[in-house]
Amino acid sequence: MITETLTGTLLVDDIEYNEYPPAEQLCKAMKRQWANKLIQRGLIRIRKLEYYRKLENDVLGDPNDGRGLYHIEGHPMQMDSANDIYAWCLSLPEISNGRLLAISAQGKYDCTVVIHDMEKLLVRIRSYVQKNYRGLRLHCGYVLYDRGTEVSKETLDTQKFHFNVFQKASRFQDDREYRVSITNCTSKRYKKDYLDLLIGECKDIISIQPLPKN
Repeated sequence: MITETLTGTLLVDDIEYNEYPPAEQLCKAMKRQWANKLIQRGLIRIRKLEYYRKLENDVLGDPNDGRGLYHIEGHPMQMDSANDIYAWCLSLPEISNGRLLAISAQGKYDCTVVIHDMEKLLVRIRSYVQKNYRGLRLHCGYVLYDRGTEVSKETLDTQKFHFNVFQKASRFQDDREYRVSITNCTSKRYKKDYLDLLIGECKDIISIQPLPKN
């Protein structure tokens, strides 16, 4: 069943989508040791947005990650969240080889994982989160590269839930990013800056490929 929420997102089997269906195929540059764990055991390490804010790396880090920003009549309207938010960052297959190689060089990645059925993967993530955590909310969508754009008040008032998680500056648009986010809606704070999800073998929906040569 597909239900539209009050904030304009779509709720499908307890997964919140900005757009449904999700991107069918996605890719991610990774270190092979982590790619093997993902394929064999379904291990996904999903990090808090603060982790990306603190990275001193212009390619992988964004000091404003998760802080939405629009302008109305020239005045900045900053949006943030008091909740802990974790994000797993992927790319659409349209990402250029050059950008994928730049990301890989900065992260010291040596392979690419390709997800062939994103909806199945999200269902497995949801099942693990519901079984092992209480009050965590799964949300996904395409990243929009419109941080700082001038908009009307009506546009700001109709933004989807936690749109700031899915907004970045235009200088990152070559990443062609799609995000999976998990929001901690409880009062309990987790000490680590990441969650390790163990969703089971994923050989049926994920493959490992070499990085492009150029």
